[in-house]
Amino acid sequence: MPIFDDDDASGFKTTGSGFHFSGTNVNNLLNASEYTLVSIGADKSSSVSGFAQEIEGCLKSSLEACQKSPRVDNLLVRYVTFNHRIEEQHGFRPLADCHLAKYDGTIQPMGSTSLYDASVNLVDASATYGKELQDQEYTANGLVVILTDGMDVGSTLKASNVKEAVLRARKGEALESLMTILIGINVQDAEVSAYLRAFKDEAGFDQYVEAKDASAKTFARIAGFISKSVSSVSQSVGSGGPSQPITF
Repeated sequence: MPIFDDDDASGFKTTGSGFHFSGTNVNNLLNASEYTLVSIGADKSSSVSGFAQEIEGCLKSSLEACQKSPRVDNLLVRYVTFNHRIEEQHGFRPLADCHLAKYDGTIQPMGSTSLYDASVNLVDASATYGKELQDQEYTANGLVVILTDGMDVGSTLKASNVKEAVLRARKGEALESLMTILIGINVQDAEVSAYLRAFKDEAGFDQYVEAKDASAKTFARIAGFISKSVSSVSQSVGSGGPSQPITF
């Protein structure tokens, strides 16, 4: 079940892939004239069972850091978890309204990894909601962050469909820019590492970063990387160009 029951949310259907998602009613956004759409997808397949709470803590830490940013009113966040199914934990909502205690328990490992389906969902939803903002004369850019520890198993879509979604989002021009980041967690197998690096290129993602273990120190680094990436992308909105990738 979604972690937020939001009466202010509207329902949408993505252009291209036809996934359903939710987001704050655009008519009720009053705090800013420009927004960065932060879309986070976290793997909850059975293979992350040894560090599920660490993933939750990492996401909470990164968003908590962003909540202290002077750009907090310019951030809208959507959070999705995925295994063989995609579950929207909450749609696009102001970061200030993301109550981090509710993120506990959102990673309950089971099933396989629909990495391709989740990637298309995240990218297409960002582009579709960006168009809703553009129609109301807001300026918006986007950041998509996907955390996974393994290969796709069970998607209905292909890696080529992810690339099509990224190109569709950029050609549509509703988003001023779009940064896409794939994060490999606890990647100890050379085959998995090679697979994720290849997927980054096949999907047309901007950046792939890899963590070799699931230690507390590593998750602290990932949290810092995500928060700095959010800050960088948010600061670039309205500039007419993309942000610079952050070094992991």
